[in-house]
Amino acid sequence: MVRVLLLHTNKSYAETLARIASRDHPSYDVEVVSRVPVSHRVRALRTRDFDLVQTDELIVNGMLATGASVLFDVPLVAAIRGWADYTNAHGQYGWFKDASIRARTRLALRQASETIFISDTARKTFRAQYPVDRYSVVGRPVDVDRYGTGQATERGTFDLLTVTNLRYEEKYEGVLTVLRALRPLFAERPDLRYRVAGGGQYLDELHAFLEDYEFADRVKALGFVDAVEDEFASADGFVYVSFLDAYPTVVLEAQAAGLPVVGGDAVGVPDVVGDAGDICPPTPNGVRDALDRLVTDDDHRESLAAQSREKMVTYNQKCVAGHVDVWDRVRQR
Repeated sequence: MVRVLLLHTNKSYAETLARIASRDHPSYDVEVVSRVPVSHRVRALRTRDFDLVQTDELIVNGMLATGASVLFDVPLVAAIRGWADYTNAHGQYGWFKDASIRARTRLALRQASETIFISDTARKTFRAQYPVDRYSVVGRPVDVDRYGTGQATERGTFDLLTVTNLRYEEKYEGVLTVLRALRPLFAERPDLRYRVAGGGQYLDELHAFLEDYEFADRVKALGFVDAVEDEFASADGFVYVSFLDAYPTVVLEAQAAGLPVVGGDAVGVPDVVGDAGDICPPTPNGVRDALDRLVTDDDHRESLAAQSREKMVTYNQKCVAGHVDVWDRVRQR
């Protein structure tokens, strides 16, 4: 039995990966340590009860995993979910913290037997600043069962939905792009509605924008929604535009809910939409044309919904198999 420790910051990623890997690959016993005090993480590593460790964050967990990899001579796999923290993409860190993060990241990467990138976009952006020789591109699993079992609310309207994180200006700009695209469609379709789920510092700016938006009565800025699966279940289509994401898992969640998806062609959005959705220019005109077809063409909309459902039937198994391939490979080196 091969024992793998997932020292992950993203608990959902780790738990879904562990559950399916242990079920579909019985030679692996996968344990998760996530969202616990550092002392508990250290204790888990000190047990030496593992043959491989994987971490999805290199700044704190990465240092713990690197130390354990050196001390106990076990392979380390680094899973890169994005690049913002590692590259100071938002200018959120001063020079000292930025230098510290970069030093710790390089140290973890030197120890890693292989690096997993969540998308080609993450790979290209990250490797522009850090040397990584041995790597794979493998998507992350999501809790498909959760997002496919929401409780729908009948509204008698045609509802478009965006789920995003309004902590980031680049995602807020994506919502504004959709709102600008919707103006002519709102004018033509009295039954059309748009909901935005997500909290963060730009939520207030979104409310301020809607004060002067001529169709504000058709738009709901919901803020953070805990039972977001119910929002998916109550929507007729999902639209996502962002100028930041490496691999926006909200798109996968929408596809797990069987929604037809429209995504803007920017950063990692096309990587995650894949063939199960429409990709359009991330401009008001580009989004408008794609949404116009989604709203008016029933056959096309149902085709996209079917593609979403079909994709997510085997999506997690493929992602987990990709992780296991990496684990097999690094253990044979």
